[in-house]
Amino acid sequence: MKWIRLSLWSFVLLITSLTPIARAQISSYGVTKTGYYMQKSEAAPELVGGENHYFDAFVNPDGTTDIDGAFVQTPSGGQADLTQTPFYYFQGFPSQTALDSSFRNGTYTFQITTVDSDFFFAQLSLSGAYPSVPRLGNFVAAQAINAGKDFTLPWDPFAGGAANDFILVSIEDNDAVTVFQTPDYGNAGALTGQDTSVVIPAGTFAPGTNYNCYITFQKFVALDTSSIPGAIGVAAYVRETSVPLKTASSGAPLNVSLSAFNRQPDGSFQLQITGTAGAMFTVEATSDFNTWASLVTTNPPSGSFSFTDADAAGMTQRFYRAKVN
Repeated sequence: MKWIRLSLWSFVLLITSLTPIARAQISSYGVTKTGYYMQKSEAAPELVGGENHYFDAFVNPDGTTDIDGAFVQTPSGGQADLTQTPFYYFQGFPSQTALDSSFRNGTYTFQITTVDSDFFFAQLSLSGAYPSVPRLGNFVAAQAINAGKDFTLPWDPFAGGAANDFILVSIEDNDAVTVFQTPDYGNAGALTGQDTSVVIPAGTFAPGTNYNCYITFQKFVALDTSSIPGAIGVAAYVRETSVPLKTASSGAPLNVSLSAFNRQPDGSFQLQITGTAGAMFTVEATSDFNTWASLVTTNPPSGSFSFTDADAAGMTQRFYRAKVN
């Protein structure tokens, strides 16, 4: 996962759009519930192992003075001390059920004091539903990206996503260096809950390189700009999916061939395809050389894979070809 702060720091930028009359020493505060997923194929993403759901509460000072104490009281009456990791509290759980059981929906009460003996009190209602799980729509193609061309990353629609919801797309290399990120909430060009794709400009990636992409859906259920003057309070449900990306190597020509094939006892045909590692291959079949049907498109990391054509059973003749996309 891209660590929990991904779903928090973007909220701070909302402050730039506020013009308060009297400003407090706090810029933002909030609570979120987040679920983390990983996509490994074209199929639906799966929950990451171990702790995959987190509760978070945070308070951010505005830099004019120091915060002396910050606490949040949960709907069940428990209290979390945000000064242990200034000014941030998080707790992980192995499931959404476990998270919701410990930090249930309801009112979260913030009590904040500064070294100047100022006291601030605010409440946020965290009540609603989690957003849908982000899923990249072209996983296979995203494993052999041409680094010299624009590449579109599409995702399944944010179910029920609204214009005031937020989507963040961030891509890192293997050294955790961010190479691409969409604008934060409140900034020009920021993605809303109604967007379904983003274009990665040519030249963003290096050829023959692995990357990690993070697609985050954030469903806002409370935005409070009045309880603490000059500060914004945020309550949100968040789901994030990490997806591996890979660029094709440049220079050497791409190749593919049918290296072996044989008829199985049940009449199906088993094919062995070998080619350039990481390249995108398509296997097609025909019975008349006029109409070719696509059987499979994939990009095996090793450059070799086997495929069984079950539709060949009962056919008197069947012809195949493999090509590099």
